[in-house]
Amino acid sequence: MTHVPYERNRQGIAVTILVCATAFTATRPGLADEKADCTTCHKEQATLLLTSIHGTLACQECHGGPSNYMLGADDMARYTRATAPGEIRTAFGHGDAFTGKATRADVPNLCGKCHSDIERMNPYGMRTDQLSAYWTSGHGKHLKETGDDRVAVCIDCHGSHDIFKATEVTSRTNPANIPATCGECHGNSELMSEFDLPTEVVDEYRQSVHGTLLFEQGDLGAPTCATCHGSHGAAPPGFASVRTVCGQCHQHASQNFATSIHASQEEHKGCVQCHGGGPTANFHLIERITKPTGVLIDRYKHLMSIDPEASAEDVAHAINPDPRRIINHAIDSCTDCHEDLEDDESLPKLFALIDSIAAAEKKYVETAAYLDKVGQGVILVENERFKFEEARTHLIALAPLQHTLDIDKVSAKVAELDKVCDEVNTDLQGLEADLDRRYAALGPMWAFCIVFSIAIYAKFKQLKKRYVAPLP
Repeated sequence: MTHVPYERNRQGIAVTILVCATAFTATRPGLADEKADCTTCHKEQATLLLTSIHGTLACQECHGGPSNYMLGADDMARYTRATAPGEIRTAFGHGDAFTGKATRADVPNLCGKCHSDIERMNPYGMRTDQLSAYWTSGHGKHLKETGDDRVAVCIDCHGSHDIFKATEVTSRTNPANIPATCGECHGNSELMSEFDLPTEVVDEYRQSVHGTLLFEQGDLGAPTCATCHGSHGAAPPGFASVRTVCGQCHQHASQNFATSIHASQEEHKGCVQCHGGGPTANFHLIERITKPTGVLIDRYKHLMSIDPEASAEDVAHAINPDPRRIINHAIDSCTDCHEDLEDDESLPKLFALIDSIAAAEKKYVETAAYLDKVGQGVILVENERFKFEEARTHLIALAPLQHTLDIDKVSAKVAELDKVCDEVNTDLQGLEADLDRRYAALGPMWAFCIVFSIAIYAKFKQLKKRYVAPLP
């Protein structure tokens, strides 16, 4: 047990006692002035604050004013009693030092008063550049330039009195909650229409490979809105920088794309050109082309169980149909530069590259199935399994390598994969042939044993007849 929960619990008890005592004494006429503080009237906010990460802060840190007030019993009763429907409560004078509830436009500077203070934040190991980053964001720039406070400010993402650490499941900034937090505004069609921004992006994200990892598999390391756009410095990555953003995780793919012809073209949309869900999407429906090798093998085995004579095209479609499907999605956007797709030689080259990888996948799963079949018998195939891991390495390497759009490089890697598969197949065939020879050699051996056994038995009968007298 840590001291923080205990301290919060102790403070919560103190608030409860104070509220009860206030309510009790307020009903006793003739009492002298009593102390009242923020918790006397603002019970809900006080409770939220005590359970938040700011639980040790006093209300005056943000709202100003004195720490307590001296009220007579009649005043105490008037300010604390429940109001009737439609009744307007008498305004309470908080004093000249009271700043009240900050306006939305003032919230960033109010929070930044502490969070930009290096001396104050240093004990907590917290960054102090959040406010500076905010003013560089799309939200901060619009607020500073226009004064339009409908943009996101600190309390929209973090809350006001109920601010929690991002590691807590109730926090608005917990990875699992970030899409919903951003969606409060970016899913609001009325608000987004005024900024000419799409509202489908959050739903697209939920259907994307990243959203599937986060929501269906519970992977909190999956990219969220903040991963790609930033948090306090949130801004839409320009198409020129998309590769850099994606490259934070997909380093090999990014490095290979950097060598492709598209990397130097400003009008190319980078990774999202192919992976963004097609021209009807808004670049958040990120689709995955490659599949884990185990998935490819399982799909192939299933296909063989229902159609052992499946063609190469059927195999490619069954084990991994996504590359061709996703490219077909992207073709419409390719016409921005490749105006005549029928005469442009780029498209046939692209599909040749895809077909080359599909053939490599087919070779891989066929060899994997053969290895598994042989290994289920009496033959030991540990050496072949170890060698086959090299083919898996080559297949995985093809995923980022295809971003070069260099058919020669891809073909060279496919040739390396094919070579390993051929060697494994040859080894397995040799092991099976050796086993067949052993089985074949067993025939004469069994025949000899049988003949020898018959001869021994005949000799035994002969000797028994000659030397063993029958019983009287």
